[in-house]
Amino acid sequence: MKPKQRFISALNFEQPDKVSMMELEFQIHEEYVGEALTVGHEFAALTRNEKDYALAKNAEIIIKTAKKAGHDVIREIGGYWEVAPGVPAMLWLPEMEDRLKQVRLLKKLAGDEFFILCLPAWFIAIPEGDKIDDFITQLYDDPASLHTLAEQYLQHSIETQKQYIEAGADGVGTAADIAFKTGTFLSPTQLDEFFFPYFYRWVESVKKEGIYSIWHTDGNLNAIMDTIIESGVSALQCIDPLADMDIISLKQKTYGKMALIGNIDCTLLQLGPIEKIQEESKRIIEGSKTGGGFVFSGCNSIFKGIPANHYQAMVDARNMYG
Repeated sequence: MKPKQRFISALNFEQPDKVSMMELEFQIHEEYVGEALTVGHEFAALTRNEKDYALAKNAEIIIKTAKKAGHDVIREIGGYWEVAPGVPAMLWLPEMEDRLKQVRLLKKLAGDEFFILCLPAWFIAIPEGDKIDDFITQLYDDPASLHTLAEQYLQHSIETQKQYIEAGADGVGTAADIAFKTGTFLSPTQLDEFFFPYFYRWVESVKKEGIYSIWHTDGNLNAIMDTIIESGVSALQCIDPLADMDIISLKQKTYGKMALIGNIDCTLLQLGPIEKIQEESKRIIEGSKTGGGFVFSGCNSIFKGIPANHYQAMVDARNMYG
């Protein structure tokens, strides 16, 4: 099977030739393949010709990484977002047109070998830390404005995903975190009002495009799992082990309805030891691989600070047990 076929097979609850594998975000290209992506402020400072060269080089590095790691999915480089107030995320490109160019280059170089995933969708989710107080005030004092915002997010998501699909995306997703270790940030009732009506409409819009939808969220989702399944989303990514989310038992509940992507603890990948990474990888793979509906990955992003040899131990375990 080609990587793209393997991933689609897993999403469709068919048994792939081996366990499918992907990462939501991979930040250690330089450590893993010896070359770094040109992104963010460094990219913004380039001339137009230099930017075009950097985008072509980025595409080569992303595909090189996917081939070495055995990833079936490659991701675009998204727009600006903050990991802390004023601190940008590791991977971002300033302009939408450059993000679309990056997808076109990935499609040109990869063809139909890899599944191309883009994450254009936004919803009402956990706000940034310095905005939580204002959000809670708005939630109780002016809920109508949150509905207006949620509708704006939805329409922007649908418009943006069309551009990504035209550029070559095979699937679209959202990284809308709605939960902590102990449960959801908003109550299930509040999620039914401010989140799920818009999320369900987004899933339907993706289905109409004939492609796949993927949702990443951390946290304990057990109280709302039935609602998530009913949404029709193609796959749920993370299945947070730090929040007592057990991917092996959860697969019994979701099989045939929603695929699961996860769920090696990224702290384990960072700290090791290698033997424990391989042991946990084996447990997850052997407990989840039968019949498709499962894709192996870290529970979150493969962030700076995860040693390349630790990540390779995870890759080796997939090749051995998957």
